[in-house]
Amino acid sequence: MKERFLRNFYIALISIFLAGIIGVIIAKTAFLSLVIIPILVLAAILFYLIVRSPELGWFLIIFFLPFERVPSIEMAGVNLKINTLLGFLTLFAWFLALMFNSKKYKVQPNVLAIPLGLFSIAMFLSLTQAVNLTRAIAVLIFILFTIMLSVLAVNIIKDKESLKKTLLVLFASSFLVGLFGLFQFAGDVVGLPRGLTLLKEGYTSRVFGFPRVQAFSMEPLYFANYLLIPICVGLALFVNKISILKQRWWLIALIILLLINFVLTVSRGGYAGLVVSLLVLGAFFLKKVLTWRNVLIGAVAVVVVVYGVSFALSKGEYRATNEFLGHVKLQDLTQGESIQGRLVTFERALRAYDQSPILGIGIGNYGPWAKNYPIVRPKTGWDIVNNEYIEILAETGILGLAAFSLVLVILIFRSFVAFKYAHDIFLKSVLIGLLAALAGILVQYNFMSTLYIIHVWILIGILVGVQNIILKQKD
Repeated sequence: MKERFLRNFYIALISIFLAGIIGVIIAKTAFLSLVIIPILVLAAILFYLIVRSPELGWFLIIFFLPFERVPSIEMAGVNLKINTLLGFLTLFAWFLALMFNSKKYKVQPNVLAIPLGLFSIAMFLSLTQAVNLTRAIAVLIFILFTIMLSVLAVNIIKDKESLKKTLLVLFASSFLVGLFGLFQFAGDVVGLPRGLTLLKEGYTSRVFGFPRVQAFSMEPLYFANYLLIPICVGLALFVNKISILKQRWWLIALIILLLINFVLTVSRGGYAGLVVSLLVLGAFFLKKVLTWRNVLIGAVAVVVVVYGVSFALSKGEYRATNEFLGHVKLQDLTQGESIQGRLVTFERALRAYDQSPILGIGIGNYGPWAKNYPIVRPKTGWDIVNNEYIEILAETGILGLAAFSLVLVILIFRSFVAFKYAHDIFLKSVLIGLLAALAGILVQYNFMSTLYIIHVWILIGILVGVQNIILKQKD
């Protein structure tokens, strides 16, 4: 009775707060309130549903994982993504559920609790060295937020049923985004405006004679990074003849679609990551892969992907195929900005590390440091290192990199322990697929450096959740 009263009391307080916000909006925006208020009402309904069932918020987060750029709202200089809002709502709903529905919702064990705590402490300590403290605090908040989403994932993925539903939502979302990726490519080739294709200026046909697919992601390399997850998990399920629906052949169609998108991102770091992911899958599934049936299916899939990419490039400008092959073969190795620019930033970041080797120059402070701490943020944005490990070393020092490395070592080691005790073929397949995707992402992190990517931490959380399920069955 007391728990119900407190729950209703908090809901009433929130309702009064929302009513106050609506009143202010009406007073300030006049006729615009006719558009804003219905949106807020829908948001309030969604919030109510998520509070009643945090799982709904979780599935929405999974669905919108690749929606980094669209839809989003610019507010107070911060780009609020749909998953940022959904994440805060779902975390809040989960905390309420822990307080008022303790019979159903309990905190699940998390093997990464201590190493993540150590990494968080290292980031806090780096604040003492930050010259641009405002940016340091903002970046720290975003990183802690994405880490909390990984904790949420561990607590939602606590049985096979929740895992299957999560994968179904993941595959459905990646399918829709894959279709849009092809539309994006075709639309740019035929001359549709960027308002429809949603391509950024630097990724249209003007650069290579063909567009680089980015779907709803910030950049093609982020899109390629995300695609590693459904591709690897889908391959693991297909090879082990597991289907979470009645048939499993749709998995091959989905994987082919995603691979065509993946190649058309023209992300060389992504290509390197995919090679490593396939090697990890091959190491676990060597005997099952090397059968006439699977070799034939794989050969047909490769032919379809190659033909699909070739056909797409043939519809671009006359130089499209040569530009694509030249980019893939690293013909810009000695003079291209993409490679040489990265090498310069690597060297510069190591100089920053030399200034403060123990605590770093402050989380999120490499960009301001590289520009000599300007008062105003540059219009082009802050520079990044384009290597996550070097950036962590520069910004948080030896302490930060050691703590982050501990997170990865424990995560990978426990995956092998879980594999040893896994008897359920479905759980074993998902475990291997997630581990392969993680390996590819860690390789690609040598060529990109944004730590607060939501899908990376969601992957880490799901992987820990699957480990928990397997080891719980063992016990």
